[in-house]
Amino acid sequence: MIPSALNAGFVLSVLEAAAVIVSAIAGMIVAAHKRMDVVGTYSLAVVNALGGGTVRDILLDNRPFYWMQHWEFLVAILAICVPFVYSAPMFRFASEVHRRSVKMDAVGLALFTIAGTGVALAKGTPLIVAALMGVVTGTMGGVLRDVVVNEIPDLFRPGGLYATASFTGALAFIACLLHGVEYGLASVVGILAVAGLRLLSLRLGLAVPAPHWASKKGTGED
Repeated sequence: MIPSALNAGFVLSVLEAAAVIVSAIAGMIVAAHKRMDVVGTYSLAVVNALGGGTVRDILLDNRPFYWMQHWEFLVAILAICVPFVYSAPMFRFASEVHRRSVKMDAVGLALFTIAGTGVALAKGTPLIVAALMGVVTGTMGGVLRDVVVNEIPDLFRPGGLYATASFTGALAFIACLLHGVEYGLASVVGILAVAGLRLLSLRLGLAVPAPHWASKKGTGED
């Protein structure tokens, strides 16, 4: 299914590195919004960036965990975090970026989804399992981040497509590989599918249909 192990390994490394940095910055933006100190900001960035991959590695029995094998990302996140917290110009820049954090989250979701799917495929998992591992990798970091800051995770909120966008993009990536598309191009297709669906759903109000019980009264909810 994977055209070239060397090519696949290189693309996966690039995807995961980009996903870690983008998601770490998104976590820092949330921490700044919550007025956290440097320890809280760094912790939230690490959770957001590496939480999904850790859950994936537990489920796939990958050892050592990704962040242990690639400990340099912990250093890189710290190197970004310190000026983020203590530099006023950086904070002002981050505040501006915060207004566009949905786009950063969409990019992080897309990158992690395709990277996680690729890791699962390399482990020889069934295709549906690989797609679900992509969803886990893409969404669980954000879920853990939101739990830490006492927010309902976006994954469980009604609104724009989130896990659905991730799953669709993972399937598009797998379908491209099955049809002989080069690994890098297949990754681009998957990334565009995830990020495009996520952003379009937020802009156009697209969402999965509400369950039939959502319209019933007398549930005890406001």
